[in-house]
Amino acid sequence: MPLVEIICGAQTSDETLARAYDFVQQISKVPIVVNDSRGFYTSRVFGTYANEGIAMLGEGVSPSAVENAAFLSGFPVSPLAVTDEVSMTLMEKIRNQTIKDLEAEGKPYRAHPADAVVDKMLEASRPGKLAGGGFYEYPKNGKKHLWNGLPELFGGQADFELKDLQDRLLYIQAIETVRCLEE
Repeated sequence: MPLVEIICGAQTSDETLARAYDFVQQISKVPIVVNDSRGFYTSRVFGTYANEGIAMLGEGVSPSAVENAAFLSGFPVSPLAVTDEVSMTLMEKIRNQTIKDLEAEGKPYRAHPADAVVDKMLEASRPGKLAGGGFYEYPKNGKKHLWNGLPELFGGQADFELKDLQDRLLYIQAIETVRCLEE
């Protein structure tokens, strides 16, 4: 990945920041400077992409439509595929920690529609690629393909415009980018 986040803490000096920035450029990467916060920048923004795709599935959009909308928007990896790579078990752990952290700060957790889909997948013992299957099947002697149990769990007959699905995947990231900038 060409991008490297340089995370500034409360006591990061200008000299330290400059050295880190120079180093990242020396190794031919693209540096971005961000503040120390939950999820930093790339995880927050990219996470909205994965969650939006998962939410679409929960709304009854066919899994192949979700994945194709991502590819047609220029993404090299689709939201359901990247979720399988990360694992829904990890997503659940991150969510649980986020809930605890927000409670400690006196803030409410706002459930995302993707949460219910992830929970259903975990209940179906489909946490992701490392566990043998998630949204996709991973046959030993074949190519990965969408799990045929998804329509039974989530439908897949919802009417949609492909352009709307593409816009959702792009706009949700733009919105989170603005939130990061505001913070």
